[in-house]
Amino acid sequence: MNICVVSSFEGEVEEFLSMVEEFADEIKAASSDFEIGIVNTNKPGFSKIITMVNITDEERFQELMSSPKMVEWDKAHNNTDIIYALERIN
Repeated sequence: MNICVVSSFEGEVEEFLSMVEEFADEIKAASSDFEIGIVNTNKPGFSKIITMVNITDEERFQELMSSPKMVEWDKAHNNTDIIYALERIN
């Protein structure tokens, strides 16, 4: 299943990328590929990231996203995720 996650949060992009790096092995175990794009918000202290993920293990991915450490990061950064299901067009 391919998804797009638009994450909007208080903080710097580097904080998000550091968190992703911390979970990289778990993300790779639940997906076949993921890409991250940075959106220029022109708002100091407010960041937006677009993540594209091809999930191969939905249960494992859901466990990761709802893990205490991930939930804590979301709360600490006032993060909001909007998730879209994607279908590839040939």
